[in-house]
Amino acid sequence: MRILLMGDNFFTEYELCQELKTAGFIIDCISYDERLLETSRFYDYDIIIFNVDNPTQNIFSVIKEIRLAGSKTPIIIVSKQNDTHTKVQAFTAGADDYVVAPFDRAELIARCKTILRRMKGYSESIIHIDNLQLNLDTHEVFVNGNPVHLTGKEYSVLELLILRRGMLLSKTTFLNHLYGGSVDEPDVKIIDVFVCKLRKKLQQAGAGDIIATLWGRGYILRKPTRTEEVNDKSKYEKVY
Repeated sequence: MRILLMGDNFFTEYELCQELKTAGFIIDCISYDERLLETSRFYDYDIIIFNVDNPTQNIFSVIKEIRLAGSKTPIIIVSKQNDTHTKVQAFTAGADDYVVAPFDRAELIARCKTILRRMKGYSESIIHIDNLQLNLDTHEVFVNGNPVHLTGKEYSVLELLILRRGMLLSKTTFLNHLYGGSVDEPDVKIIDVFVCKLRKKLQQAGAGDIIATLWGRGYILRKPTRTEEVNDKSKYEKVY
């Protein structure tokens, strides 16, 4: 899961960034400036967090612009301001949650996971896809009750596919999700390697071939019916 963290206090932003990374999130930390709106549009973030001591009208205006641009990305405001008027302004602008500082880092992490999970249509942290089970909190994967040992990148690929089940995801989407545009970002072909290894481990565990490939476009997680399997074989192929 990828988060855009915008802050106006370097020290609290740094500490929060480290906590979120430890929790398994991929974090992009930026200061508030004119690039904020552009950055939020360029990358496909799962959550945007505004970590500001005092939310201003400029902050609320940016949130409104994000919403007017059609983005449904969950937005959380973290602030020392605890008055009702400010909170109402935040929610009216388009924020999804408001956390008052000082706060427990574990609570914010739990809020992020809950908001994201519910937005994707899941009410619990443990997600079941047929005989496959994924725990968003512990990052554990089971098939038929048996653990499947995945690398960090393989888990992240599977998590993204499950949270966006039914959506065709491009290799660039995976690359941005896994590496966040870092300078040492590998070639996009590495995604084929991760998916190949992930698919092999899931099949060996008994999950079947639930990852479909649309050649030249990307990957999608789906559980086709027998009719779909017969009629759609030419469209979805396996990659080994």
